[in-house]
Amino acid sequence: MRQKRGLTLGVFSAKGGVGKTTAVANLGAALAQKLKGRVIIVETNMTASNLGLHLGILDPPVVIQDVVFGRIKITEAIATTDYGLHVIPGSVAFTEELGSIDLRGIMEDLRKKYDVIIIDSAPGFGLEVFAGMKACDELLICCQPRVPAIAGTLQTFRAADHLKIPVFGVVLNRITGKRFEIPTSDIKRTLGWPTLVEIPEDDMVEEGVTRGVPVVLHAPNSPAAVEYRKLAQAVLAHLRARKRVAQRRKRKVTKRGIRRKR
Repeated sequence: MRQKRGLTLGVFSAKGGVGKTTAVANLGAALAQKLKGRVIIVETNMTASNLGLHLGILDPPVVIQDVVFGRIKITEAIATTDYGLHVIPGSVAFTEELGSIDLRGIMEDLRKKYDVIIIDSAPGFGLEVFAGMKACDELLICCQPRVPAIAGTLQTFRAADHLKIPVFGVVLNRITGKRFEIPTSDIKRTLGWPTLVEIPEDDMVEEGVTRGVPVVLHAPNSPAAVEYRKLAQAVLAHLRARKRVAQRRKRKVTKRGIRRKR
């Protein structure tokens, strides 16, 4: 019997402050409403871990750093929420030298248990960023409508291309509508990649972070929450498409096996 293999989707951007962690927390929470207990979000920003804070997890007893350094098994680091989302948080007090890490084995273990594994990442292109990328099936890239963020997005596309990791799409995040922002049409033309959602700057997002509750649950009718749910729907549709492709391949393999037996 073929082992279960969940989708590992990494959320990346070379530029910090574009909303990667917020996107991970809200996408995970929105997906968990449909796939309760089958979605996990994982901190891979080892040196500045904030993912747990977005979920009200302030001082977790075990963290991703414990797993990476071989202190515990990955299954021992999983925290759960009362709304069905599972999470592996990081330590906000981590100050050790990181060194080289490999996350692929860790994610492979999670694939057997979850339908979707969403990775939160660090900005830049340090060792932890490349380790996270290499553990992913596909990437979701966050961008703001500002020149530095767009430059960082292009860098992230190049890194994904170099590692031959497919990009699922772009999340255009924290849109304010100010005059200095780059028009969405120009961004789409520059990136040449599908923009899945356009998420506005929304005070309810920050209020949710303060309360440790993703905005899709804290203020489900707020403008940002509506867009995050659209993103979740896009991921769910992608999962269904992947499943159909896998089923077609399985049927082809089965037919070839039958023909050989004859």
